[in-house]
Amino acid sequence: MKFRTELNIEKQSNSISQQDEILAMGSCFAENIGQKLKDLKFNIKINPFGIIFNPYSIAKILNQALDSKIEIENECEVIVQQNVFKSYDYHSKFNAATYNDFIALSDTRNNEIKKQLKSAKYLILTFGTAWVYRLFESNKIVANCHKEPQAKFKKERLQLDALVDIYIKIFNRLFEQNPNLKVILTVSPVRHLKDGIIENNQSKSILLLLCSTLTNHFKNNVIYFPSYDIQMDDLRDYRFYNSDLIHPNQMAIDYIFNKFSTVFFTESTQLINSKIEKLNKLEYHQFLNATDQEKQKHQAKIKSLKSEIEQKR
Repeated sequence: MKFRTELNIEKQSNSISQQDEILAMGSCFAENIGQKLKDLKFNIKINPFGIIFNPYSIAKILNQALDSKIEIENECEVIVQQNVFKSYDYHSKFNAATYNDFIALSDTRNNEIKKQLKSAKYLILTFGTAWVYRLFESNKIVANCHKEPQAKFKKERLQLDALVDIYIKIFNRLFEQNPNLKVILTVSPVRHLKDGIIENNQSKSILLLLCSTLTNHFKNNVIYFPSYDIQMDDLRDYRFYNSDLIHPNQMAIDYIFNKFSTVFFTESTQLINSKIEKLNKLEYHQFLNATDQEKQKHQAKIKSLKSEIEQKR
């Protein structure tokens, strides 16, 4: 008797190691998986402009990097809240104390992304929602409303055909400058219930079809990893969500990352990962009334494990 439908995912021939340069962008689930990789000492950069939920805004950031410049046509795209400068194109945590500092920081991050796209082996993109808000003042789609009055925005849903066209053009440019780049696409399992249950399902359907179309079009360079599908079908139970019933809990994130590991890591990389996890626990350990001898023994274990990890890399 079966009580769940486990998703069996084909192992990828393109394996990821700690040395591979990785850029992860997208929704908060990109941060969850990206942080797991970072904790395991992978060479990864996560959301240089903060969490971005919709694929249109992610595409805008990628195009800016490929174009080597940021287009800020007028100051309505940059706002001031509590003496802090922010942009409708980025997350609120990306900010600066002055307008000039904000522009300088934006240029710096943009140049960093440009450099990473040329040298990275993997680009992980996590799409969260197809629902977006358009600023009436500029008629431009924003990545974040920054809790500004809703009357300033018009809500709309992105169209599949337009997204496919945008990303085919972006990926062609990416692979032209970096033929070895592999793009891993995934749809965030976070439920955007503020849009409505039916509307959230419609949104996720567009994102899933976008991923399917792009993987079929770029068979050698674009890979789909089914984070959303694992959460919805394999982990079909509210016990795998936080109390808000929106965000996957740590148990679900760990399970999905384990699936990710099985698909993208070799046995030797997984062995190194297990040793790094052990090392992290040793380094985070806090002593209570330990003797100097016990502390020295603990440090010796850390040093030995670090040496062992370096030898296996």
